[in-house]
Amino acid sequence: MSKLETNQVDPATGTTLTLGTSGDTIAIPSGVTMANSGTATGFGKVLQVVTATTSSTVTQTASSYATSGLTADITPASTSNKVLVITSCAIQTYGDTSNSSGRSAPVGLFRGTVSDTKIQEHIAGVNMVSASTSDSDWSYNTVSFVVLDSPSTTSSQTYTVGISGSGATDIKANNDSNTSTMTLLEIAG
Repeated sequence: MSKLETNQVDPATGTTLTLGTSGDTIAIPSGVTMANSGTATGFGKVLQVVTATTSSTVTQTASSYATSGLTADITPASTSNKVLVITSCAIQTYGDTSNSSGRSAPVGLFRGTVSDTKIQEHIAGVNMVSASTSDSDWSYNTVSFVVLDSPSTTSSQTYTVGISGSGATDIKANNDSNTSTMTLLEIAG
């Protein structure tokens, strides 16, 4: 292995400096920072896309997370690559017939199962102030996540949307054959 030390490398002619040939890999050691004082290419490219859908109804009445049925797997090619997670979840919340206020229903995005790492959470709810005892279904909400995750691994990664009833609220995902979708994009790091 040869080692070249210099402060600057300029192309012999023109303005393009080529490192290696097509198909070569240029390794950047950990701890080394590349400064871009011009235009760098190759970073941020979409390397693969995975899409999953579900329209199977899931109901959660407990205040713990259960899977909504929306899940997808992706295997990053490099530990430096990121995963852009985009979801659109059909969520419906309703009262559980008890006389209670503070009706909220968390919807969470997890790396892994609903027992693993929660990346982000949104709160859906029936009525945050009313003490209504109604158990009628309420309007649908579309709960979306757009998250750029850094799993830092080349192992297969699972992403899952979980739903949780909380307070006096029950929650349904994908009711009445409404479809929820998840798209995973591997982004070059």
